Amino acid sequence: MNSISPANALLPQDEARLEYGRLLWRKPPARERLLRHWSDARHPYSERFLRQWKPWVEKLLQAPAKHDDELDAELRMQGLSLRVIVREIPPVLGSFY
Repeated sequence: MNSISPANALLPQDEARLEYGRLLWRKPPARERLLRHWSDARHPYSERFLRQWKPWVEKLLQAPAKHDDELDAELRMQGLSLRVIVREIPPVLGSFY
C-alpha cells in the first residue's frame, strides 16, 4: 500500500494503477515494452504522454512508495500532485501491446 497521507489519498483505482505500474516498471523488459506502447502513434494518448507527461510518469513509477508524501510535496510546489501524475499514467490498449 502506498504511504501517501490521508489528506492526499488516492482513489482505489488510482492506487491500483500506481501499484501495478510500479510492479511492471521494476522489470526492464516490461518497462521498455510500456514505453514503446505508450509512445506508439496508434496509442490515443501517445502525443500527450510524450509532449507533457513522460518525465513525470517515469519519475513517479521509479520512486519507492515510501517516498510518496515527499514526492507529492515536491509536485505540489510545481502546481501538480501525485494524484494528477497517477492519472496521467497511460493505459495499456489495443492489440499492439
